[in-house]
Amino acid sequence: MQKKTTILILFIFMIVSCGPNHNDAEVKQLYEEVMTIHDDVMPKISDITKLRRKIRKDKQESVESLQHITDLEKADDAMMDWMSDFQKYKTYNDSTKESKMKYLNNEKLRIQSVSDQMYGSLESAKKYLNEE
Repeated sequence: MQKKTTILILFIFMIVSCGPNHNDAEVKQLYEEVMTIHDDVMPKISDITKLRRKIRKDKQESVESLQHITDLEKADDAMMDWMSDFQKYKTYNDSTKESKMKYLNNEKLRIQSVSDQMYGSLESAKKYLNEE
């Protein structure tokens, strides 16, 4: 029994030690860049929620008001989708630095697009509500 436990521990140690290297400086820096973009824009989710409510409350239902609400909802959904998808990085099994860099570069573009979408919809909604 103890021999099986020892073999199991050695096997787990081999898997962990041969796994992806998350300590590479370039990979870590790119990961931090991705997370900085996310961390800068994520607090704006509460602004999106407030503006959606305010448009619904203060403006008559019109094509324009519905478009702003839709744009805000799409921006919110884009962030939620990105965060859900990015959770996969924690279980990313490809151990090559090049693959991680490619993945993170793609995610950096995606989160920047989400950020642009969020800021754009916020700016447009504030303008619509004369809150610039």
